[in-house]
Amino acid sequence: MRWSSLFTVVGGVVVAIAGLFGLLSGHPWSALPLILGVAIAMREVRYLQRLRTGRIRER
Repeated sequence: MRWSSLFTVVGGVVVAIAGLFGLLSGHPWSALPLILGVAIAMREVRYLQRLRTGRIRER
């Protein structure tokens, strides 16, 4: 596993959690960081899965 990928996933989750707390406290624009954080984390996890199975080469 690459450390930069791990930090990207953790950062995306942290942003998503912050967006979720903002959304639950009544700030509707907090949905944007929530969606972006989840999307970034999911994209990186999918990249790591493809890298592990050998479907793509290391960038």
